[in-house]
Amino acid sequence: MKILIKTNIRPILLLLQTHKTLMGIRIKYLLLAVVLFFLSFNSNAQHKDSASSGLMFELSYAGQLPGGELGQLFGFNSNVQGGIYYKTPSNWLYGASFAYFFGNQLRDRGVLDNLATSNSNLIANDGNYVGISYFERGFDMQLTVGKLFPVSLNRNSGILFTLSAGYLQYHLDIESPSDWAPQITGNYLQGYQHLTAGVCATEFLGYQYISKRQFLALFAGFEFTEVMAKSLQFDFQTETKNPNYKYSMLSGIRFGWILPILHENTKKLTFYTH
Repeated sequence: MKILIKTNIRPILLLLQTHKTLMGIRIKYLLLAVVLFFLSFNSNAQHKDSASSGLMFELSYAGQLPGGELGQLFGFNSNVQGGIYYKTPSNWLYGASFAYFFGNQLRDRGVLDNLATSNSNLIANDGNYVGISYFERGFDMQLTVGKLFPVSLNRNSGILFTLSAGYLQYHLDIESPSDWAPQITGNYLQGYQHLTAGVCATEFLGYQYISKRQFLALFAGFEFTEVMAKSLQFDFQTETKNPNYKYSMLSGIRFGWILPILHENTKKLTFYTH
């Protein structure tokens, strides 16, 4: 009787958890829509100065906390990103970015359990224990569209909101100082790396500042990345290759430096005399 009750409750709990997650995402998008509508209305009501257009090169750093499938394997990670964007006179942004993320916090310590001894040690060919280090490694490539909402007479500074989409890949990098551990070398090592890849979407909401002479140009804000990815290799830990896509997320704060190459767009007035 107890087994039957557990079996019936598990799908219900999973459904409630999924519903809670979807409701949280819907509320987040609703709040963003309200904020951006207010900013757009307030910006149009102000006196308009000339906005600039041109290229912007960006280099940024983000500290991120993972969730979902990625969060079960790794902890906190760092993210370094570079991007190139084109800014229109109406403050729309279009561009592309490449990011590399990395960390050394492994949450799932049972990755090599089927190779380790009862005290979680790995034995090398010479009979000694092998020191193992675990690292998170990954990257993403995304295309971006965004909108800048000025809140002052400086039309190149203000609230920045962007949406990005692209490809993301990550794996577990297992390193050993000893060459006498054939269990984690070559093709055997690939079976424990959890190589995973899929599509991703990123939302960013923050503030961008570019001085009038473009000597100082910075940005900072909150970033949220959602990922749908699947395993690309046979997993020796679970002894399966799961073809199903699983949900992951990365959330954090990003700040960076901008190299703007912008030119002003001013309307010239022509006077005719008789």
